[in-house]
Amino acid sequence: MSNDTANRTGRTNGASPMGSTVAIAITVVALVLGFFILRKVNDGGGTSSTNTSSNNTNSVATTLDPTATTLPPIITTTTLGLIVEGTQLQVANASNQDRVAGQMSAALATKGFTMAEAVSASEKLEFSKVLYNDTDPAAKAIAESLAAFFGGIEVMAQGLPVPVASGNWAAGSNVVLMLGNDFAGKTLDQIAGIPTTGTTTPPTTTI
Repeated sequence: MSNDTANRTGRTNGASPMGSTVAIAITVVALVLGFFILRKVNDGGGTSSTNTSSNNTNSVATTLDPTATTLPPIITTTTLGLIVEGTQLQVANASNQDRVAGQMSAALATKGFTMAEAVSASEKLEFSKVLYNDTDPAAKAIAESLAAFFGGIEVMAQGLPVPVASGNWAAGSNVVLMLGNDFAGKTLDQIAGIPTTGTTTPPTTTI
């Protein structure tokens, strides 16, 4: 019985090292597999982060265009409106109608012009034109602005004598609208091509 016990003990002691070796091998394999799995997970996370960064960069580039630096042109009130300051404006009746210079003078005053007294012209004209005294720096700008307002009528520098009844520029005035038959008796709306919606009684100034 003593021998049997000894034999069993020997077999048991012999199997123990083999079991330990297997356990160690399994542990090593598990560690290696875990390392590769962890590395793969980390690599996947890095790729995702890179893609996200790339997507964010693309989004910013699409939203903010660094080349879009041109601003729209600035429109000033000078380019849109009449130039009315600098000298007085005089209207001379060069048409075949009566009292039209006074009517036009009153109408232009509503546009901001400082008006000299309306007068008769010393000549008759079919087409209106604007004369200005070229010794006055402000006169040309006002004359050209007025001519544009009338659809681009002729603008001329004028010396003495001025073709009005007095033969001279009125005091404080260096621009004369020579009102011809084309615009005589018309309102500013009619000149601008705006349809009239009613009847307006014109001023009764006699020129």
